[in-house]
Amino acid sequence: MEEKQANTVSPLNAVLVFIVTMGLSLILGALISVTLGIGAALVISELLLLIIPLGYLLLSRVDVKSYIKFNAKPKLILLGIGFAFILLLVNAFSVAALSAVFGTSAVVEEANASIIRLTQSPEGLIAIVASLSLAGVCEEFLFRGFLQNSIGRKLSFAPTLFLSSLAFGLFHFDPQLVYIISTFIAGLLLGYIYHRWQSYTVSMAAHSTMNLIVLAVLLLTI
Repeated sequence: MEEKQANTVSPLNAVLVFIVTMGLSLILGALISVTLGIGAALVISELLLLIIPLGYLLLSRVDVKSYIKFNAKPKLILLGIGFAFILLLVNAFSVAALSAVFGTSAVVEEANASIIRLTQSPEGLIAIVASLSLAGVCEEFLFRGFLQNSIGRKLSFAPTLFLSSLAFGLFHFDPQLVYIISTFIAGLLLGYIYHRWQSYTVSMAAHSTMNLIVLAVLLLTI
């Protein structure tokens, strides 16, 4: 009974940890951007999304590997890479459809412009590649391995998937809604992949690979 309890995180605690993580990531990210530059801020902000919930799990004596469903089998990584292309197509279609309704997102345009500016230097390119790779590792840990997994121990799959995907969408804030809704849709797919294959590895590999493909396409179109 004690071992089972040690591997349980209440939904309320998970939500509170999530809120703290979001707040610290935003505040420290802004401070680091001013002091060390946007490249360092992007990398460190992503790392905070993993470090804070990971620290909570470790302090709670949770078996992190089994809790988030991590298994580094090559076949799971390859499966995730395969799903990246499906995720990419869904994302491209949703962004195009949403842009037709709400107009081109200024947030997305500015983000792309910032990426292009940063990649003009070797240090900036390294920072962008690192941050986009870490986004899959850290965001999947927070949104799927920690938040979705914790909420799912109390609620059924459908509301759990909706809530974790909504949080994922709101994390990518956009006043024009394009980025919020498109990442919400991506979150639904990633959340389903995580649930269906019971694997953080698959959703993480899919997310990171898709980000790197998008970066490659963006750089090729300059």
